[in-house]
Amino acid sequence: MDFGKLAQMGQGQEQFLSYITDRVHDEHNDSAKELLGQDFKKLREGNLSHDDLKKTQETLMKMVKPEDVEQVKTAMATFAAQMKK
Repeated sequence: MDFGKLAQMGQGQEQFLSYITDRVHDEHNDSAKELLGQDFKKLREGNLSHDDLKKTQETLMKMVKPEDVEQVKTAMATFAAQMKK
């Protein structure tokens, strides 16, 4: 992961990334950052689709701590809804 690209994220994206990575198993932290970083890049380029978000959510759910699954699903739904604006 090119963590330099994470510096290009907006504050909301940084908060979202932090929120998600706090809720994944430690061993999946870098993978979650990589996955979300790819989506943020697509978003900046205007190429992020709802299908992309669905695939990301499916992958992330395998990394999330069981007690945090519903919170992460809600956060992902909020993020997807904001794309429509």
